[in-house]
Amino acid sequence: LCIPRELPLTIQSCVLPKDCQVTEWTNWSSCSKTCVDLESPRGNRTRRRQVLQFPVGEDVECPLLEETESCEPQGGSVPPCASYTWRTTEWSDCRVDLLLSQQDRRRSNMTGLCGGGLQTREVYCIQANAELLKYLNNLKEKDKGKAETICNSSDETCVRNPCLPKSWAKI
Repeated sequence: LCIPRELPLTIQSCVLPKDCQVTEWTNWSSCSKTCVDLESPRGNRTRRRQVLQFPVGEDVECPLLEETESCEPQGGSVPPCASYTWRTTEWSDCRVDLLLSQQDRRRSNMTGLCGGGLQTREVYCIQANAELLKYLNNLKEKDKGKAETICNSSDETCVRNPCLPKSWAKI
């Protein structure tokens, strides 16, 4: 007695919702700052995690996958950072020929410059603490050699002396 065209649906598609699943956090990365810098003492370190299961339905999003925090370089012998500064030569004598060469040569009358001229100097960017860094690196290499010599010269166990950086003591 019912009209077949108006038969109600007996089946329809649907979504089984699933939450986002992520891995555990990785360990924190090393600090991006590996040297001591008084002007910018802090660096950053990061940890990450990955998506194991993307969310389905319900408009649910995954939590953050990366975290960053500020950090300072760690360790007892963190070297100072290289620093740079400008250095210049002395000014040259005041010269007019530099200005004359810039004038339009098509004009036959070279006009006077009313006493003006140009001075030049050279400018260099140099590493300001290069000698300090070289000295500290040499000390580090010397201490490394001493420690290896002392520790390899006998069968006794050697430990690092926490009171004297880069030195070794026998126990």
